[in-house]
Amino acid sequence: MKQNRMFPLGLGRAIVAAGFVMACADLHAATLADPAVIAPPARMAIGVSYDLGGYSLTNRAVPSIMNRIQAQVSFSPFSFVSIGVDGGTTQMDVASDTTPSDTFGVFHGGYGFSGGAHLKLGTPFYFNNLVSLLGIVHGSYFSSKNEAGTVYGGTDAAGALGLQFHIQNFGFLSAGSEVYLIFGKTTDYAGNKGNYSNVNNVRGWLAVDYFPQEKLNGQNIFYVSLELSVSPKVKFDGRAPIEEMGFSVSIGAITPKLYGEKSDVEWSP
Repeated sequence: MKQNRMFPLGLGRAIVAAGFVMACADLHAATLADPAVIAPPARMAIGVSYDLGGYSLTNRAVPSIMNRIQAQVSFSPFSFVSIGVDGGTTQMDVASDTTPSDTFGVFHGGYGFSGGAHLKLGTPFYFNNLVSLLGIVHGSYFSSKNEAGTVYGGTDAAGALGLQFHIQNFGFLSAGSEVYLIFGKTTDYAGNKGNYSNVNNVRGWLAVDYFPQEKLNGQNIFYVSLELSVSPKVKFDGRAPIEEMGFSVSIGAITPKLYGEKSDVEWSP
């Protein structure tokens, strides 16, 4: 699949974005923490997130970068269960590659639609309300198109399993392993189609949910969630600013109990 023009990889924009996230004091890939903690039953979590991820595509490990901005809504119908949807926009860059039979130019795509859903399952907190077991799965559709008409799109899915620690008067710290998969399809300017996927699927995963003590409007609980996912094969070279790692930051609020009998003692992280 050949492209008829070359586009810059957008290193400056990606570096600036990464610098912004690091300046927020933490780091992430598919925004699993929005927040990572499961809200009590009959509550909603509403927020927005920015995600920057670096991946290697195909068995030739071609570097790529994905920027994603999304709004998320989660709802807890029962204790230790949360379901949600998200929607927004995704942009993708893919480095050039040369094989014995073909040459692939740099792909610099624009922002296109993305949307998906997520599920969180947890256990009660044990050891004096200190630690619980947490599992999160997330899947979404994405698409990015450049000026020549070439499209990179498809679906991606992430799942994390780990321990979640409650930090009194601060929030929650979650750590474990993440599996991230891309099932992609590409169409070039001439209409030729192809498939691609990512390699190095397993990563370490860390998430921090911070809950300021002040409530929004006296009822909604504000949060800031930060994530970092890193593959054992993480690297930095001239082909992409980051490879095999991701950063994410989410901000939002958890509502009061929407229905049912309300307790005299309000939930507080």
